[in-house]
Amino acid sequence: MAEPEVVPALLELGFSLNESRAYAALLQESPATGYEVGVRAQIPRSAVYGVLRRLVKAGAARSIAGTPERFAPAPAEDLVGLLRKRFDASTTALEEAIQKMDHSPPVPDAFSVRGYSRVLEEAERLIRGAQSRVVISGWPREIEQLSAEIKRAVKRKAYVVVFSHAVLPNLQCEVFSYGFEERALEEFWKHRLVVVVDDTRTLIGATEGGDGDTAVISETTAIAEIATSQVALDITLLSQRQNRDVGQVMAKMLGPRVGRLDTLLEQQDARAPARGGR
Repeated sequence: MAEPEVVPALLELGFSLNESRAYAALLQESPATGYEVGVRAQIPRSAVYGVLRRLVKAGAARSIAGTPERFAPAPAEDLVGLLRKRFDASTTALEEAIQKMDHSPPVPDAFSVRGYSRVLEEAERLIRGAQSRVVISGWPREIEQLSAEIKRAVKRKAYVVVFSHAVLPNLQCEVFSYGFEERALEEFWKHRLVVVVDDTRTLIGATEGGDGDTAVISETTAIAEIATSQVALDITLLSQRQNRDVGQVMAKMLGPRVGRLDTLLEQQDARAPARGGR
């Protein structure tokens, strides 16, 4: 794995920049002295041995006795297993500590998140909690990243509908797409994502791929209804172009509202005077 990939990954896991660079340097060539690691990782000589000792203490590196002392990285699979075990233990401890507090803070009706990764994390969280229905409108890039949670939702027997103007990946659910190339659409449209779960929870946000992306997550039923209706309209317009019957899809997406509306329309037609009559 190249350093540009290793270093940010370790930073995300709580390692310092120098620790991340030192581990990456050891992966590239080891065993190595502190001096050699310092040169390769661009860490000052005065700091490199402290960095390596912290890696050894954390289980990410191993010290080889001798003169001079040399260092080797822990195998990647060993380090990943160790970090996963520690993370699981920490999250369990946090869960137990919160339960002991016996305090449930009020959940806001709506809140916002910033940053591309946070937007997708929240979208995954909503889909993960779906029980009966998921409605999604987005771009292939984002839907591909949500595909694992979409598949799990389908496996739980949730009804999932996905709409996009662009070509979509293979999904085992109701898929509606115009089939346009993503690059062509990006010339005049920005990436946006809508996720509605169980007719109550909604995410609407920008997914341009940067830190400036923002999304609003809502628990308001009215917002969920409006968002679902907008996706339903997009699907209806597409079905007219493709001559595709979407009556059953609309019934499942919109629930009893569709049948009630059809009944009202039939009653209105029955009351209307015949053409040409008085």
